[in-house]
Amino acid sequence: MFSSVNRLVFGRSTVSLTRSLPKISTPSSSIITRSLSTSSILSNVQPITQTVPETPIKLNRREKTKLNEKTVLWKLYATFNRHNTRCTLVAVVEDLDFMEKNKDLSYNDKVLYYLHLPHKVKYSITAGQLGFRKSQRQEYEAGFQVAAKMFKTIQERNYIGPHDKVELVLKNFGKGREAFQAALLGKEGSRIKNNIVRITDVTIVKFGGNRPKKLRRL
Repeated sequence: MFSSVNRLVFGRSTVSLTRSLPKISTPSSSIITRSLSTSSILSNVQPITQTVPETPIKLNRREKTKLNEKTVLWKLYATFNRHNTRCTLVAVVEDLDFMEKNKDLSYNDKVLYYLHLPHKVKYSITAGQLGFRKSQRQEYEAGFQVAAKMFKTIQERNYIGPHDKVELVLKNFGKGREAFQAALLGKEGSRIKNNIVRITDVTIVKFGGNRPKKLRRL
């Protein structure tokens, strides 16, 4: 049995296969040759020259239009957290051309605009920005320095005029609250304390509710 298999694989069958394949001969005369030179073609091509007129490029940039705004009120937010003291000066502005620009608004929308005028932050300072780190930010001295820096910046940049109205908004009862009041009543706040027309306390008083967040330890 194995001898018959060997004969089929290695014997006459393989020889017959090789003999049955015809030899393909390619005559040299049938080879087609083509010259690749394109000098004759390129010589007939004329270069295309197009003259572009030199015109200055104008960029359409939106010019900054000055808004006709008026500062109606100044708000000084003072937050006295357990670990930090923060003061922010905000200007309440009114657009004098609001009625002309928004003639299609309803009466209620116009009333809402004047009830909630835009607020723009002018300056903000914290105890950390003055160099106090970690537990030092909650001390009395840090709160006093923050208040003194705020009042000094207001005087240097002429934010509040002699006839402007200021609303003082206080929040929380940290150690910096007493320091802020001392600076306001002292020589540091001598220029701004006469302009205060309202003092508001927005401290959140909690009655019951869910379990509070774990106290932060420094």
